[in-house]
Amino acid sequence: MNAALIPKASSKPPVPLIGMRAIERMLLRHVFAPVPEAKLIVAVICQGIADAAAVEDYTRRRAYQFLLGSDLDHLADLVELNPEFVREVARRARYLTTQKTPKPKKRTRKSGAR
Repeated sequence: MNAALIPKASSKPPVPLIGMRAIERMLLRHVFAPVPEAKLIVAVICQGIADAAAVEDYTRRRAYQFLLGSDLDHLADLVELNPEFVREVARRARYLTTQKTPKPKKRTRKSGAR
């Protein structure tokens, strides 16, 4: 996961284009078998996508870690969804932004400071 893709603490959440219900229905259409367990996993994935547009910085950063990390890969594999497809859906619906954030400056010690 690229840490530069995680939003800064001061950045505003993205404004989504479509609602989560539409994304959930679309993902359920791509699931191998719509059994209750698959519906639960899709609901967890959709909650992660919705949290990526949350107002609270901590929630949004954790959602980005989930969506860009291996956790999404594991859950998507359980219901036979392509994780890159899920990420692309989140990007196109503007829940997940891909704009890179600048890396934080390294702190340097002043000479003599401990």
